[in-house]
Amino acid sequence: MISIIFFIFSTLPEAYTVDPYSIFSQSDSVLSSISSIEYQFTFSGTGALLNIIPEVNGKTCLSFVPGLDHPLMDHHLESMTREGTFRNLSIPSSYVATRDSVYLVDNIDSTVYFSSYNRAAWEMFDFPPASLLMEYALSEPFRDEILADSIAVLVPEEIDGTLCHVFHVFYSDLEGNEAIWFIGIEDLLPHAVERISYYGTASAPGGQLLVLSNLNLSSTIPCRPSVPENYTSTGWLSLLETDTDAPPFFLADRQGFTVRSSDQGEKLLLLCFFSSWDPVSLSALGLLQTIYREYSGSLQCFGISILETSEPGFRLNSLETEFPILVFGEDAADDYNVHTTPAVFLISSSRKILYSSRVVTDETADEILRLIEGETQM
Repeated sequence: MISIIFFIFSTLPEAYTVDPYSIFSQSDSVLSSISSIEYQFTFSGTGALLNIIPEVNGKTCLSFVPGLDHPLMDHHLESMTREGTFRNLSIPSSYVATRDSVYLVDNIDSTVYFSSYNRAAWEMFDFPPASLLMEYALSEPFRDEILADSIAVLVPEEIDGTLCHVFHVFYSDLEGNEAIWFIGIEDLLPHAVERISYYGTASAPGGQLLVLSNLNLSSTIPCRPSVPENYTSTGWLSLLETDTDAPPFFLADRQGFTVRSSDQGEKLLLLCFFSSWDPVSLSALGLLQTIYREYSGSLQCFGISILETSEPGFRLNSLETEFPILVFGEDAADDYNVHTTPAVFLISSSRKILYSSRVVTDETADEILRLIEGETQM
C-alpha cells in the first residue's frame, strides 16, 4: 500500500500540493454564491455498470429564487444510446420546474404532465438518470465531503478543457459509498463526479459518471411551458396514496412460478419496486429484509423488478432475500403509478394502502414498523 501511495504522488505535476478539504470548502463558497448556471451533461455507467446504464446526453439550466427549496429548472434529455431501456423515459423530453409548477414534456407520446411545484419537485429531482448535479442545488454543497473520513488526492485531469483536481472521497457516514470528484483548479467548480457503490453478493464495483461541459453562469429562469398544438395535458403521475385501494397483481418469480396478490390471505403486504442496477433500490431491499424477518408471520414481502437494463438475470439471481423477487413488474408498476425506483408500499389485510414512499431510509423503515405494529395489535 505504501508503494502504491508513493507511486501516485510521484506522478503528480511538479510542485502540485493540495489540501482536498480546503478545496472543497472553497468550492462550497463559490457554489453558494451562484444564482444561475447551465451546462451540457453526459451521464453513463462505469465498471460493472458500464454496459447496464445507457449513456444519456442533455442540457440543464438552474436558477435560484428566494423562498424555494429547489432551484427552478429546465432539464432537457436529448439522446440515449439504447432507446427503450427505461420505461416511460422518452428521448427527447424535457423537465421544467417553474415558480409554482413542474412539467414533463414528452415529445414521443405528445403529452405535457404537470403538477404543483411542492408536490412533484422531489420526484423530478430524483428521476433517473440523475443528470442534475445536486451540489449546484444544495445550500451546503460539499458538507459530506468536508466531513469525510478520508480523501485520496489523484493526478489532475482535464474535463472539457478545464484542468481539475481529482479527489477520491471515502464517506464516513455512508458505508460502502465513495465518489471521485473533479474540481476545476482555477474556477473551483465541479466539472464531473463518479458516484461509486456496490451491488450483488460479489460486491462488483459500479459507478455512475456525470460529466459536465460548456458551463455558463448566466442562465435564465425557465418559463412555464405552453401545451403545443396536438399535445394532451394531464396531471403528474404520483404514487398511489394512503387509503387508496391497492391494485391486485399477478406476476412471476425468478423461477417462473406465478404469484397472485389475492393468494396472500389476511397477511399485510409490503412491496418494493426496484431495479437491480440501482444501488439505492438494493439498499431498500436490505431494509425490507430486516422488517420481513421480524414480522414474517403476519407480513408477506415482495420485491418487484422494473426498469431493468440489458440482461438482468445474473443480477437478479445474485440477490439473496428471504422473500420472493417478482420479475417483469412494469404493468403492476403502472397500476401503482410507479415510474422511478425505489418505491415502497405497505398494504393492509383489507387491501388498502397504508403507506407509500419513493424514499426508503431508516426513518422510512421505522414508520413502516410502527404501522405494522399497529395493524398486528388490532
